[in-house]
Amino acid sequence: MRRDLSLVIRRAAVGASFAAASGALAIGVGGWAWALAGVLAIPAAFTLASIRTPFVAPCPGCGSLLGASLVQLPDEPVMGPRVQDLRCAACGIYVDASSGVVREVPFRRALESPGYECTLSAEHLDALSWGDACVRCGQPATRALRLSTREAGVVSGIEATLDAAVDGRSPGYCAAHGEGDDPLSRALVVARTPGRVTVQLSLYAAYRALLDANRDRLDLSVRSGAMHDPTEVGD
Repeated sequence: MRRDLSLVIRRAAVGASFAAASGALAIGVGGWAWALAGVLAIPAAFTLASIRTPFVAPCPGCGSLLGASLVQLPDEPVMGPRVQDLRCAACGIYVDASSGVVREVPFRRALESPGYECTLSAEHLDALSWGDACVRCGQPATRALRLSTREAGVVSGIEATLDAAVDGRSPGYCAAHGEGDDPLSRALVVARTPGRVTVQLSLYAAYRALLDANRDRLDLSVRSGAMHDPTEVGD
């Protein structure tokens, strides 16, 4: 990991531009423009705040430069000495940084709610390979979740049922997990909008397995054959 001082200048310019546009709308136009001014103020504030941590580092999975984005939003972690769960937009893996070293997050890490995320075209949803492990704990799956067929909304929720075949074509669960219809209990969100699907998982091992099995179907620029073999790492 290293500091990129040019990133300070570029983020300052971008953040100031957002702030100036926000101020011009609020003062010069007023009325309905206050709402748009408030929207522009959000990236302005977070981009300017990110100037304090102008760190960049190569992704340990694909070598792409992490931390070089100019615009920062509230839900995006900023590369820094103690950042956790930062996603590489190119290859999709998540990384931690500690003592100036960037490593992939531990495979056994589980978030309190689904957050490890990938996106894909809706036409590829039925072709996803989910593997043969429980997406909640990683143990061998004994049952699988039949996703809802609705065209929009969360298709892994109340309309989804645990009666699908355990053949890798549906999210798998062991006998101890999968009950309930909320994302926390199932450790999974599959949300569909017209043309797009977002998948979020709590267990990183389950996310990484899904990522590696479907790399050519997901919204990634680093495809199959460009990643090293996954290696589990500890805390």
